[in-house]
Amino acid sequence: MADPHIKSEMDWIDYTSVILYRLGFLLAGPSVLLLPWQTGYPVLELCFVAAAFCACCLHIYMKSFRMTLQAATWVGLLCYLFGFEMIGLGGAFVTLGGLCFKEYFCFKVPGLPAQPLLLAGLWGAMVLGFPVVAQTLAGISALLFLVVSVAKWRMPLHYDIGDKSKYEI
Repeated sequence: MADPHIKSEMDWIDYTSVILYRLGFLLAGPSVLLLPWQTGYPVLELCFVAAAFCACCLHIYMKSFRMTLQAATWVGLLCYLFGFEMIGLGGAFVTLGGLCFKEYFCFKVPGLPAQPLLLAGLWGAMVLGFPVVAQTLAGISALLFLVVSVAKWRMPLHYDIGDKSKYEI
């Protein structure tokens, strides 16, 4: 997590990673919203793209948290590729939910700390075959993704980077 009062020098990799991270949140909203509706579009894949954008480009000082959130998406993607789609989706949800929880401390969006639980409930409702519950949870979750995405895009890009000397490598 960054310190907004510190403006580290940014190179093209920093700008690209911040933009991809924010795009991940932007894509997460519609992909999560459409997951339980069986639209025929590659919504599950879009959800993995959103999680991968966030996972590969997240800026968290503490290495153990950063690696845990990244590993959840990469292991989830492997599960998806080997035919365990719902287990893989759970990994993507761990990353997206965890990052929403982290972003709560930046933006204080009401309900954002509940995003990991909403995504867990959505995953469970989809696995157990409760479409109305899944659609309701997907709508609430998508709204939270939209709110955090708008908040992220409104702030300067350097806020996501913070003090480069604080990152555990």
